[in-house]
Amino acid sequence: MDILKSAELIDELSFCVIDLETTGGNHNNDKIIEIGMVKIKQRKVVDEKSFLVNPEMPIPDFIQKLTNISQAKVKDAPNIEAIIDEVLEFIAEDIVVAHNTSFDVPFLNSVLDRLSRPRLENNVICTNVMTKHLIPEILNSNLNYMSQLFNIKHSKAHRAYDDALATAKLLIIFLDIFISKGIKKVNQLYYPRNKFELDRIHFNHKKHTNEDAISFIKNINVPTLVTAKGERGLILATIPLESPDSEYPIVAQLLPEIKWEMLTVRLIKPILEGFFQFNNHYFKYSEEVRLKTQDYLYNRYVKEGHKKENLEQMDFVISHHLVTDQVIVYSFLHLNTNHKHIFKIPAQKKKLYQYLLSQISKFETAQKGRRKHLIHSELCPLIESFLESKKSENQYLFLDRKFIKHNKEGTIEVIESFVQTGRNEFNFPTAHL
Repeated sequence: MDILKSAELIDELSFCVIDLETTGGNHNNDKIIEIGMVKIKQRKVVDEKSFLVNPEMPIPDFIQKLTNISQAKVKDAPNIEAIIDEVLEFIAEDIVVAHNTSFDVPFLNSVLDRLSRPRLENNVICTNVMTKHLIPEILNSNLNYMSQLFNIKHSKAHRAYDDALATAKLLIIFLDIFISKGIKKVNQLYYPRNKFELDRIHFNHKKHTNEDAISFIKNINVPTLVTAKGERGLILATIPLESPDSEYPIVAQLLPEIKWEMLTVRLIKPILEGFFQFNNHYFKYSEEVRLKTQDYLYNRYVKEGHKKENLEQMDFVISHHLVTDQVIVYSFLHLNTNHKHIFKIPAQKKKLYQYLLSQISKFETAQKGRRKHLIHSELCPLIESFLESKKSENQYLFLDRKFIKHNKEGTIEVIESFVQTGRNEFNFPTAHL
């Protein structure tokens, strides 16, 4: 019933997606060379328009190469004055959408200023900003990458119509997500913080039972962290599950003992992150919950007589992130389990390498060769045993500081190879909670 009401709420709205190609980024001096517009009603594309525009000024060479719009292509096109009425009539009173409204809307308003026309007063949604709310840890949210992640056909980047159509398809995907997560107010489209993230779902004790949560968890087959909070957001339990569809009994065992107000089920990658979260709130749990969770993890991962990876001899561990082409870097030279260092490869490979060097320099100078980490002693054997068991798999990359210092190109090559051979099997964010 909630989903039906959410669908009715969204389907009453009308959106106009716009994209501009211009001679440059200066609102005062540059001019529009192409406009693309796509109208959405009831989550369907119902109309579209596009215009080539004569800017009546030279188009810089790099813009011509970027957009494939040459001076010859716009020579016989109308100028902006000739089409502005048609543009405004198409937009009408719709909610204006762009993948970078901080550029497109002010640029269009600057044109209206020059023409002594009233500025747009429409409500505005930016799918770029929306992406960062829905996928908080994403490092790159440009339209090309989002089209890749959500399997949107986008063959002509930096052409106004194709960019507007790709943005429209992305918006429709997001609208479906808002509906599936039970949007209640239109203003949640503009401010979707802390409610609609794709990697998590929240259960409220006033609406949901333990059985509701457990039934949901049983259908997840990728690493997950279950976090129970009580009154005033007090953390009562964090339960890392590498394979929730088979590990749900520990959740079923613990939940009846916890008076939770809010239960959050969140996808995590790697499961090591779940261990760190359990560590971070270790003494906030009741003794009974802490020991039962710890015993469960020990029974699962610590095998008597098996070799363990010594934390005092470990330098760096790199893991795949939930988002494709992103990695998390853990420095065991100075490990703060409350913070994550995430990089996108290959775009940030040099930045990642500089981070590794900075950690090594800090270790060798300020720390004088002494490792520092915030892992409780009770959990060290768990982390050591787990990491040793993963050495033969491609889930984690172990790097030695000496190799890093003396082999920059080799380090970067190993990291790039690791990323390429460990693609995201869960297909997040196309598949999400």
